[in-house]
Amino acid sequence: MYEIKLIKDYFYASNYIVLCQMYLNEFLNYRDISEKNLKKYNPGHLGTSLSINFILANLNYFLNSNEFTSRLIIGTGHSGVSLITNLWINGTLEKYYANYSANKKGLNNLIKDFGVVIRSEINPQYPETIYDGGELGYSLGVAYGYALNTSEDIIPCIIGDGEAETGTLCSSWQLNKLLKTKSKVLPIINLNGLKMGSPSFLSNFNNDELITYYSLLGYQVNVIDASREKDIFSTIENMQKALSNTLSQESPLIIFRSSKGYTLPKVNGINFENLLSVHKNPLQEYDSKEKINIIKTFLKHYETEIFNEDNEINFKYTNFKTAIKKDKKLTVNKMDIGNNDYGGIKNLEVFLSAFMGNNDFKIFSPDEIFSNKLGSLSFNTIELLNENVLQALYQGYIQAGNNGLYVSYEGFMPIITSMITQYYKYLKQKCQLDNYNSTFSMNYLLTSTCWENTYSHQNPEFVNSLLVRDDTFYSILYPKDGSSLVKCAEKALYSKNQINIIVTSKRHNKMYQEYESSNISIETLIECRNPRLILCATGDYMLDIIIKVYKTLKPDNPNIKVIYVTNPKLLDKNSKKGLSDLEFYNYFNKNLPIVYLFAGYPSIIKSLLYERNVECEILGYNDQISICGNLENTTKYNGLSVLDVEEKCSTYLEKKY
Repeated sequence: MYEIKLIKDYFYASNYIVLCQMYLNEFLNYRDISEKNLKKYNPGHLGTSLSINFILANLNYFLNSNEFTSRLIIGTGHSGVSLITNLWINGTLEKYYANYSANKKGLNNLIKDFGVVIRSEINPQYPETIYDGGELGYSLGVAYGYALNTSEDIIPCIIGDGEAETGTLCSSWQLNKLLKTKSKVLPIINLNGLKMGSPSFLSNFNNDELITYYSLLGYQVNVIDASREKDIFSTIENMQKALSNTLSQESPLIIFRSSKGYTLPKVNGINFENLLSVHKNPLQEYDSKEKINIIKTFLKHYETEIFNEDNEINFKYTNFKTAIKKDKKLTVNKMDIGNNDYGGIKNLEVFLSAFMGNNDFKIFSPDEIFSNKLGSLSFNTIELLNENVLQALYQGYIQAGNNGLYVSYEGFMPIITSMITQYYKYLKQKCQLDNYNSTFSMNYLLTSTCWENTYSHQNPEFVNSLLVRDDTFYSILYPKDGSSLVKCAEKALYSKNQINIIVTSKRHNKMYQEYESSNISIETLIECRNPRLILCATGDYMLDIIIKVYKTLKPDNPNIKVIYVTNPKLLDKNSKKGLSDLEFYNYFNKNLPIVYLFAGYPSIIKSLLYERNVECEILGYNDQISICGNLENTTKYNGLSVLDVEEKCSTYLEKKY
């Protein structure tokens, strides 16, 4: 009974602190609250946070009493006020931020900073968080990815019932059948019935239907129904039994059924528990006097002796224990890769075969590893025809300290554009912290470019979502041949805290340089003393066209310079990686026209060159139909045949500069 009371006190204390963070500017006894103590802005979402507090109070006790190491993932991003409260109570927060010490002063600092210094959605500011809750649906996939190769005992994953409606989460339930993980994934559905403005679909299931549904998905289901059980001690006991059950279950699942705003008391006849407005801030429409009365009633209900007479925290669980991670060092067999005759993507296959043999490394691919001519690597590839779930898996796998590569057709990747931008934001936040953890980069190989696909598969817009952003945390590379492809892959796989996208054809076989001499930034391939025209390319097929045009024009026009740009962001004057004016005009001579061929939408190069004083004709993919997917036809329909480019060049060569 002592343990159950301890859990109940912890739960009530965390609820009290959540309310203080949302509504007050300092920690106070409920009797002492006046209008001057109210926050003008109320950060956080109350409804889900109280049931999350219940789950965490029970989970924390269970994990520590069994001395399990774990890595917690919470999918309901707006429950940040709950997580930060629990991190403060169990001492984790103080280890990372000394000003949030385990006493009244530290708590007052937290209350003051929450929603001002600390963002209310779960994000990298929250210690040991590997998942940014700003966008719903990835949590279970991230949990399974993390569990693939880590030393933690259990990976608890708390899933909101609203989040459970998303397509990515719905598909992620199948991962228990596809993957063998080193750690046990423990999904916990926080089924409180309501989303922001409507009931969740899971709330329409009765308990028997929930058990049947998830049992058919291969899970051993444990339901704790707090909506029926009004005795908090009995509910805690049932939750502890369910947690104990999971130890012997291969694919456990806990469903905690409650009402949104779980355990909130009635005030003036209004039942705040299960009220639709409790999703975020149910006190928004009340005046100060009414608000104070309600807050006092709430706090009185959860009153617990949090501090002793010295204002030190009165009770404290130990923090969630995580396995100690060592920084993994990469090793690779050095190969004479530049001197073989494989060409194209086969060079990469040889390199990756050696790389994965020495490192904790996996490939993630939506059923395209063989079609992309990397079939010999299939033994170490997770193939799943769901790009979103693969992205979540890959993200979790990387966060556990491993390395990997995502291989897919360029045309299919826009479906995860939002996930990439979310991870970009995650990196940006993480790397602003003093004590952030380094992880290997997220690396992407985009193959079968728009030039060699039928119209349904032609879509080069994936890179645009990053190219418009500051490139501190990403690189987008277009290798010109097999040797530079390997060099780009090496750069990506050895980097940390980055997003690296490599765009290449799976059929391109021309070799322009050997490995050692290959440049993967910008280079002048053909120099001349007094150029009259500059031909420039980004993309392997685009370079092939440029070289053909050059050879045709050269007899009558010897003064043509040829440049290849592997990383187009170098063109951006405002980029941290961009060329200086001196460097830029060393390549692109002032007052000389440029004909630029790009393996994507021309508008993106135009935007990168916006502040450069150049006359540039940009040709690229323009969504013109190629029915058969023939390379020659596709380039022709998009105004990029050799003849089209020759005509453009001739126009400039006839002018006097």
